[in-house]
Amino acid sequence: MASPSYLQNATNDELARMVTALTEELWILRDRVMTLEQVLEDADVVTVDDVDLHEPAEALGTRLRRERQRVIHKVLGAPLLVAR
Repeated sequence: MASPSYLQNATNDELARMVTALTEELWILRDRVMTLEQVLEDADVVTVDDVDLHEPAEALGTRLRRERQRVIHKVLGAPLLVAR
């Protein structure tokens, strides 16, 4: 099965739009996570330090590594495949 060719006809403006849209979405997620952390801390459920210092159990660590690799492949995979 051939990979889609995302960048074959892409212009600099289209690429800049994509990066800008991704940056906006990333900021929305960071803003919400930081807000959620503060709400949890204000409610004495968990502190931001608890989140920062948390060491995931083996099962969660495995899930996080797998998800990180999936995202890396999804985001960076297309340009890397096209560059070959």
